[in-house]
Amino acid sequence: MRLRALTLILLFGLVSLSSCRKNPEKIGNDLQPTNSLITVSFNDNQDIVTSTFTVPYLSTKMLGYAFLGNNNDPLFGTSNFDFFTQFSLSTESQNWGDNAVADSVVLNLVYNGYYGDTTEYMNVRVFEILEDMYADSTYRSNMVLECDDEELANFSFSPRPHTAPDTILDRGVLSIPINPALGTKFIENASNFTSNDKFKEFFKGLRVKCDITNAEAAICYFNLTHSYSYLRVYYHNDTDTLSYDIRVTSSDVRYNHYYHDFSTAANPITFNDTTNNGKLYVQGAAGTRVWVNFPNIQEWANSFESNVVINEAKLCLSGAVDDTARYVPPTKLVVAGAKFDTDTTYLIIPDQLVGSEYYGGSYNASDGSVYFRITEYIQNVIQNGNYATKCDGLLIYVDQGSYVPRRWAFHGPQSDSTDKRIRLDIVYSLVND
Repeated sequence: MRLRALTLILLFGLVSLSSCRKNPEKIGNDLQPTNSLITVSFNDNQDIVTSTFTVPYLSTKMLGYAFLGNNNDPLFGTSNFDFFTQFSLSTESQNWGDNAVADSVVLNLVYNGYYGDTTEYMNVRVFEILEDMYADSTYRSNMVLECDDEELANFSFSPRPHTAPDTILDRGVLSIPINPALGTKFIENASNFTSNDKFKEFFKGLRVKCDITNAEAAICYFNLTHSYSYLRVYYHNDTDTLSYDIRVTSSDVRYNHYYHDFSTAANPITFNDTTNNGKLYVQGAAGTRVWVNFPNIQEWANSFESNVVINEAKLCLSGAVDDTARYVPPTKLVVAGAKFDTDTTYLIIPDQLVGSEYYGGSYNASDGSVYFRITEYIQNVIQNGNYATKCDGLLIYVDQGSYVPRRWAFHGPQSDSTDKRIRLDIVYSLVND
């Protein structure tokens, strides 16, 4: 009896293992005879309604890195990024010594990467923040804190993200000369350096921003919490010449501010328009997203005398730009349900829960395409009509868009390239009750 039970368990395990190895596109196909499967494609503006629209803001608090730069993209227009950050003492307290004098101040920022053209010069300005920043507050990409009008720095630079300053650091550092008056202010207010809490009440932090220009230029990413990133004061007193570092720690409040002006593009994007969509546009960092709806899908299913079972529904996107060498497309896109009320809400569709290999969304550089499997979503729309009003179509956007500024354009339902239009491929079966 035990041997027989063990044999059954082993057989069951082999069957389960075989099932797990099925290709994602084959899941569900064995429920119907192969000869009952039918294929249909939808790719025109009657069956697929789309629109590009802007993202008003994203939460950018405490991201892994800070953005700084300006990019005048011929396709998307101007994008300008800057950041706000607190600082902390590098020691529990700081004693400047007798008759201390500030000699110079420098802000060091360690590069983490870039997007765009690093051969163009950019101009950076630094200002002292006048508002308190709180750990329990929300900071969004469209928020601007009050700052002192007086510039602490006005500095032009050409990004060198891959030029290491020495053999220890494997990446470049941007060093911004700061007005020594800030060092003098620190020394003259030495009583505020007795604790970190007292220091933060005295010095709220810095805004580091880049001038808006018509150059293509680049967006640079900086690791503010890296050991080579700091605000350093060089000074001397009666006995020695010294330096003191003020740093951004993992607990210091910081956030990115994003600004987009799409009107400066060579051919500005038409937003919130469902009738003029030769191209559709997605951009991270609170840029753009795409709305997609299938208004006739339920009517199509109801036109059959039998019930429609969706074996596979695949949303296919084809790139409509050839500048991907300079403007590398997003590694991954996301498609989610949309709910439009007082604000746009993203709803997880059931296909997202199956797994990334099945669901898709990854950019294929070999043919410039992206696909999503939305099989269960389409089945639910057929049965319930956009989830019985819970879901107002789909949203396509850049994955991790709060800190990924990449962009991509793909062919819409009105594209002149009919073979590359956004397309919904459906494999279905007709079954009786």
